[in-house]
Amino acid sequence: DKGGCGAGARRSHASPLRPPGSMTPAAPLPLLLLCLLSGAGTWARFARLPYPEDELFLYDTFPAGFLWGAGSAAYQAEGGWRQDGKGASVWDTFAHRAAPAGGDVASDSYNNLFRDTEGLRRLGVSHYRFSLSWARLLPNGTAPPSPAGLAHYGRLLARLRQLGVQPVVTLYHWDLPQRLQDAYGGWASPALAELFRDYAELCFRHFGGQVRYWLTMDNPYVVAWHGYATGWLPPGVKGGPPLGYRAAHNLLRVRAGRPRAGARGGNASGWMDGWVPTPSRAAWINILHGDGVECIG
Repeated sequence: DKGGCGAGARRSHASPLRPPGSMTPAAPLPLLLLCLLSGAGTWARFARLPYPEDELFLYDTFPAGFLWGAGSAAYQAEGGWRQDGKGASVWDTFAHRAAPAGGDVASDSYNNLFRDTEGLRRLGVSHYRFSLSWARLLPNGTAPPSPAGLAHYGRLLARLRQLGVQPVVTLYHWDLPQRLQDAYGGWASPALAELFRDYAELCFRHFGGQVRYWLTMDNPYVVAWHGYATGWLPPGVKGGPPLGYRAAHNLLRVRAGRPRAGARGGNASGWMDGWVPTPSRAAWINILHGDGVECIG
């Protein structure tokens, strides 16, 4: 070996850290000690900071009853954007402006229900969070419902029950039917709260007896602010703070409502079994000037 770096050269050097016959050279012990000491010194400097990163980790066990799960959203996973009569959503329209395909196929979960739920079994999770597509269940945003859409989610819930996986169902994960945006202006209109209630009651009637955990909508802050104020996300309306706050008000009205007595979920005790919270992330804002709060109508 001309350069002294071939197999022969490696065999001619004994390693202080590896058993005889090892073919991979190891760093000399003094060099390793130097690296360790240097690393310890660096960590000591960081540990003196007000918020060392190790405090971000949970050095504990998870409590009994902790829900281990995986999650998805209809637009992100289902695909089949026009399949079996599904209506267009604001996400379909918005994404098609940037890319012809958008989420038309996504991960094609609509056509691969067994494949995706088999993944849940392999992961060993106990819960699966997914969202219902308003435009798949109500292609026009309002009645009549789609039999194919109802059947699809019925199959999904049956499969989860077979696997022993609890469904966590989000009623609305940002994919408003495009027709409701065109006809009413979307969440800028107070009419949407009543239309959402009709949609929710449809879901409770058909699936309420099979679902314990319901989520009203995902992160209404994002829908209101980036959908109607900044226009960064669907439906892409750049209405500034006034329209963003108006949309937020109408989204909050959804949480204030309650399904009518007829929206029962197949059990004798009430309209459905389960919890109906709203997962949300929002920034806390302090008033810069003055003590009062102006109402933006």
